[in-house]
Amino acid sequence: MGRKPKGQTKITSRSRKKTFKPEEISPLSPTLQPEEMEEMTEQEGTSDEEKTVVVRGREAVREVLEMVAQMPYPGVGLRTVAGILRGETRANWLSYIARTESWGVFFPNPLPVVEGFLRDLIRLGYLEGTHFIRLTERGQRVLENQEIPSVRRRLKLVPRKIRPLLWKLLLLRARLVNERKAPGLFKDEVLLQLLEKQPTTVDELKQIKGIGKFIVQRLGEEIVQIISSFKDNTKDEGESEGGENSGEERSNG
Repeated sequence: MGRKPKGQTKITSRSRKKTFKPEEISPLSPTLQPEEMEEMTEQEGTSDEEKTVVVRGREAVREVLEMVAQMPYPGVGLRTVAGILRGETRANWLSYIARTESWGVFFPNPLPVVEGFLRDLIRLGYLEGTHFIRLTERGQRVLENQEIPSVRRRLKLVPRKIRPLLWKLLLLRARLVNERKAPGLFKDEVLLQLLEKQPTTVDELKQIKGIGKFIVQRLGEEIVQIISSFKDNTKDEGESEGGENSGEERSNG
């Protein structure tokens, strides 16, 4: 009783490894190759494009930095950046939305969470500015694979492969709001279910929680057509990539 099992090493304060805070991590000077970056980055798991939502930390940082880098000088406001990343649609934002493929990437997260993530990146030196958000030299090093971003917060992301479907559904919702046909319909929870379930028939659409008779009668056919078209395009792209890969294998062989 009370005796330490054999082979178990007692951990002392001297034997513990020092943990560095994000601010203590110095930038990496040499340019890292993609495979080296993968070996040194955190174990976030393999990118699964078939999932509706994934949870990432460093990938979330890159999405933000890429989006900000694509904005016109002198930058855009923090609230605007957060809104675009979350998939909000405003008439005066359309020119910004057209510049980036990160529109809606943080859709599954509440807006205050996205804004807090942006403030974290400002505090860590990847972004700068108060009224206008801009990329810093440190942020540029991350985009050039010269530095690994160090963040503790992780956000939910919509994978790139699923984003085109999200964009079409967001545009449909914006159109309904502008036409005042159904301003209270298509809540975020409903859109997330449509992304996950991807119904291709009206009967399947009826099984989605939050889909009422009005949506089914007025928009049912349009919604399933949008989803069916997306799935067909995704399937065609997959078959095309598969054919190219097999052709390369045959030529290499």
